[in-house]
Amino acid sequence: MFILKSTSPRRIQILKDLGFLFQVEPANIDESQKFKEPSLQYLERMVHSKLGNDGNPNHLYLAADTIVVFQNEILHKPTDLEDSVRILKTLSGKKNSVFSGAGLQIESKVDFFYEETIIEFKNWSEVEIRDYILRCQPFDKAGSYGIQDENGPVATRFGSYTNVMGFPLRSFLARSSVWLPFWEKSFKRKD
Repeated sequence: MFILKSTSPRRIQILKDLGFLFQVEPANIDESQKFKEPSLQYLERMVHSKLGNDGNPNHLYLAADTIVVFQNEILHKPTDLEDSVRILKTLSGKKNSVFSGAGLQIESKVDFFYEETIIEFKNWSEVEIRDYILRCQPFDKAGSYGIQDENGPVATRFGSYTNVMGFPLRSFLARSSVWLPFWEKSFKRKD
């Protein structure tokens, strides 16, 4: 059985598009960042926390997390409208890094991996920022934006699109020896 430890609609859609059958079993964890915790250390800790410790040895577990980093600071999900405005004003006209990390777990063995995509923002006015927030409601997204949003803030991208959506797809596909047996089982059950 393939178990996704996330309720992210974007991750769910990516896996469905790949033909996986899976169960969604999200982990409720504390996502607070520790004082002076480096970005990638935080990302790996979140993925491991979502995986947990008590897995069934016959199951493959997948957990993922996404962070937006600007000037070595993680820009978490906004707390409210004004926080969203603050974040997007900070990023306006500048570049930020999106890191999506994931972990595949069978028994007690975890393979953690991540990708980085560089995003350059449009130079937006506060009116444009507020219009975007009201239209797209990016309150559940790290950095307060989605690359898939129509007329969104992203001007250019250097790297993987799916990584910005929340899943390091290229690195996941490179680990086919781990997940392929579970995909084949899913594929056969659909027939």
